[in-house]
Amino acid sequence: MGIAITLAVIGIISVVIWLVVTRGLQMKQLLEDGIDIDGKVVRQFRHNPKTGSLSTDHFLRYSYRDGAGREHEYKSNVNRDFWAAHPEGSTIAITHSKSKPEISAPRFLVDAAREAMAKKKN
Repeated sequence: MGIAITLAVIGIISVVIWLVVTRGLQMKQLLEDGIDIDGKVVRQFRHNPKTGSLSTDHFLRYSYRDGAGREHEYKSNVNRDFWAAHPEGSTIAITHSKSKPEISAPRFLVDAAREAMAKKKN
């Protein structure tokens, strides 16, 4: 049983690392060739990660069309105030990659990354 728990923990840690690295590479892509457009919020939802937890994650699922007219959807974890200000059916400012239009993020997150990178360069 000890080996099973160890393997489960290693698996969970591996998935978390993969998610962080993947999203970091996607954000780099958005900083390199991002296009600012408007999308539409198609779903608003919350997730409580653990029973009894005081924190709740807030998510928006939004759709948008790229320059070729293809529709994409993406789910993003956002802060509570941004979530509350963007009900289903509302417009959301996003940035998507020109070369990989399936990669996107709410514009405020990309702007925050741009600011952080500018400070890092100085």
